[in-house]
Amino acid sequence: MLIPLTLAFLIGWISQRMGLCLVAAITMLLYRRPTLFVALITCGLFGLLLTPLFHLLNVSQPYYQPVTPLYLLIIGGLLFGISSVLNDGCSVGTLTKLARGDISKIMTIIGWVIGIVLWRTLSQFPAEKMAQMPSPTATNYLLAFALVVASLSILIRYQREKHFVGLSILLGLLTSSLFTFEPQWAPSLLFYDIAHGIWSQGTWPISMLRIGVFGVMLLGMFSFTLYRKTFDYQALNPGRGGQYLLAGIIMGASASMMIGGNDSQILLVFPTLTLTTTLPLASVCVGIVLALQVKKGFNRRRNLRDKAAV
Repeated sequence: MLIPLTLAFLIGWISQRMGLCLVAAITMLLYRRPTLFVALITCGLFGLLLTPLFHLLNVSQPYYQPVTPLYLLIIGGLLFGISSVLNDGCSVGTLTKLARGDISKIMTIIGWVIGIVLWRTLSQFPAEKMAQMPSPTATNYLLAFALVVASLSILIRYQREKHFVGLSILLGLLTSSLFTFEPQWAPSLLFYDIAHGIWSQGTWPISMLRIGVFGVMLLGMFSFTLYRKTFDYQALNPGRGGQYLLAGIIMGASASMMIGGNDSQILLVFPTLTLTTTLPLASVCVGIVLALQVKKGFNRRRNLRDKAAV
């Protein structure tokens, strides 16, 4: 049990160090700073390239494919991206900000669970499923390798943020290693199973190891803020809390449509690079871009009104 907890602590530490958040990454990308986005997207690909090593060690490396209509994957991804901007952070970004002292982010997690329960209760669709995929093919490896090489060339080009190269590789190694000990450790999968336990009123499919991994990962994030002296306690704010609750509800419902938040999509689904496994993450990114552009236009109009009033 010590090894997975150590891995979880390191993942939390590095996530906070990188400022890991898909919304922040795409915001930087739109300002022609692609390093965080590239580093984040390729984390799972680095893990895929390690699969042969895990096979030599007789350890399974899980990858999944959503068994759900394509239009649900697209709609779910778009809504998840839009609500992530409303939340000012994706699933991992929510945790890093919570660990940094923004207590209002608890409302996002509560909303996430409520959203999943509402979707499961009100949806007329059959229960969503994830099918574990067979071992990656040679084509999967070649595509992943090509994308990793292209990504590394981009990361190395931007010398100001060259530390993302090593951190991205290390994070891919750590997350892949943790999946061999606990295949369901991703935060969005934990929220999903908590909601499922509430909805089904049956046994909770959550082991103590999963709870421990989640808690220690938060501890790793929190420890980094203490180390860098960036911890900034912000008490629960009713206005922001209500906004985060609404965003969390939409995030939870949309994550149910595409079977998992952006964390599990990046690490467990996207690396196999099929149409079904790339659509959800691509839709999330499109949703974030659209929402950021709308937000930017709204802020511009508000600034113009303020200047006109003066």
